[in-house]
Amino acid sequence: MPEKPVISRFLSVLTRGSGEAEFRQEVLPKHRRLAFKLCLLLVVAMPIFMLSDHMVVKLGHWEPFLLAQRLTQISICLVFLFIIRNVKSYSSYLFLVSSSIFLFFVLLELGSITFRDDYDLYILFDIIIVICLYASGILPLKQSLALCLYHSVVAIFIVLSMKKLQVHDQIVVILAYSFSNGVGILLGIAHHKGARQEYLLKHSLHESSLQLKALAYRDSLTNALNRRAFQEHFSDFKRLSERIQDGENDLYLIAADIDHFKLINDNLGHDVGDKVLVAFTQLIESQIRPQDHVYRFGGEEFTILMLDCPKDIAIKRVEQVMLLLYESRLGVEELDFPVTCSFGITPVLESDTVDSVCIRADKALYEAKNNGRNQYVFNSGVS
Repeated sequence: MPEKPVISRFLSVLTRGSGEAEFRQEVLPKHRRLAFKLCLLLVVAMPIFMLSDHMVVKLGHWEPFLLAQRLTQISICLVFLFIIRNVKSYSSYLFLVSSSIFLFFVLLELGSITFRDDYDLYILFDIIIVICLYASGILPLKQSLALCLYHSVVAIFIVLSMKKLQVHDQIVVILAYSFSNGVGILLGIAHHKGARQEYLLKHSLHESSLQLKALAYRDSLTNALNRRAFQEHFSDFKRLSERIQDGENDLYLIAADIDHFKLINDNLGHDVGDKVLVAFTQLIESQIRPQDHVYRFGGEEFTILMLDCPKDIAIKRVEQVMLLLYESRLGVEELDFPVTCSFGITPVLESDTVDSVCIRADKALYEAKNNGRNQYVFNSGVS
């Protein structure tokens, strides 16, 4: 049984097995949409920001340079918007988003050189971007941390080396970037941990639902499928049989009933009767094909569905079960006499319903019982 994934404390990723890779691929559409919306917001906001930008720019060629820098940022965003919607794998998504953000940061850093010493608005803009990148969760925490720390270090270096700020102001800038990364990391951990907890809970509930469904569709004693499963499988089998029918093969329903089973219970006890039912189920399952199914309807009554099966194969399988049943005594030590079974075999016709075909198979079974048991009767369904 595979180990259950665990969320690591700091990086908030799923450890053990392939849980993290499966999680990332599952959330890819959601992350792709979020990255698209954030990028679209930048494309809309940046021209507005440029028109209302009153930051003091250095004289000379810096104004055209700043204009080119911002137009390049918008161009990168437009290319990103065009590509992101067609990304199918998480590794491609990760490369695209990481490289786009890196280029965006580089252009921000180049643009910051053009400003004079009035630097407050740029720092505020930087802090908002850093915190949003962590909190949005569009990148794993490790990649967000690497990009934001890189940008913060470069931005602090530009401030300390190229801007004429007082020591107090320089300390404030360093603290601002440090604080934004600290808050961003905490928000990022909370976001990624919450997303993975939700993923694990959803999959745990799904697995529990499948287990409960399997239990509801299985007989508790023999582990054979039950009547409820038969009702659900029948229509699916019938549709599949109609698609693949070639004129010779068909869907066959076989009703089976262990002969004199009440005597086994009365004379040897219900424990032995239970052993007989379990062994009988195992015998049938060993003789049918992988695409066939055996169902326990209750007591000693069983039903077998054989898909895409020639008539002679269906009959041959029943004869083989009858022979093994008689010879082996099902391997139950308490039995000192052979166990026999009667069968009713019928094809599932196009006009059949669940009830009609079961009634026809039961009629064939009762005929086999009335004829002396330990035999089968074939009912073609054609009057």
